[in-house]
Amino acid sequence: MSIAEFGRAIGHKSRVAMLQALMGGKALSASELAWHAGVTNQTATSHLNELVRVDLLYMRKCGRFHYYELSSEEVASLIEQIASGVAANGDRNPRRSVKQELKKARLCYDHLAGELGVEFSRILVDMGALTMCQNSFHLPTDEHPIYRKIGVDLDEVRSKRRQLCPRCVDWTERLPHVAGAVGAAIAGKMIERKFIARSRDDRSVVVSRTGTAFLVDKLGFRPSFFVNLPAMNNS
Repeated sequence: MSIAEFGRAIGHKSRVAMLQALMGGKALSASELAWHAGVTNQTATSHLNELVRVDLLYMRKCGRFHYYELSSEEVASLIEQIASGVAANGDRNPRRSVKQELKKARLCYDHLAGELGVEFSRILVDMGALTMCQNSFHLPTDEHPIYRKIGVDLDEVRSKRRQLCPRCVDWTERLPHVAGAVGAAIAGKMIERKFIARSRDDRSVVVSRTGTAFLVDKLGFRPSFFVNLPAMNNS
């Protein structure tokens, strides 16, 4: 794909809305993406065909339904970088224009983002569980015990055919959070253990009471961090 083709592909607000809706890492149907973009199903299909044509999206057929997802982690990272760059160079402040739930805690493709993702990454660095370099994070030579407490198997993580722990500059916070195989493993375990749950409407996440307790007790989050964070009622 040339730069010109890429520019044409994302140069429509409906296609941008669809790409942003898919940043939560879930595959969505054409009708769901039409709703996110505020267009008819027929118009949505036309936009989606263009995004698939230039390999920004992957389409999967399940019976008579078509589901769409971002074609790769690199596409997700590129969209997040563009969103961050546009916000940084324009008049709009994303912290004012994005709803509170998304600013506080969300998924960026398959890893944690927003204030939650940035704070999680900062704490891992302070613990010595990650070191931060110019373009990526690095794991220490000796495995830090916090990963076992989270439930992350670093040997399994290292076997993945993807970047281990790149830095992703957060769209709203303008600070780095950990992405890649490590970021995905952390978010996956947080969801699996019901510490967090995806929103049905967007890519925000809510934190359960057990998740709050884990983050405070095991990672040293401040209790005040969760004051304005939507909570999920579970034991």
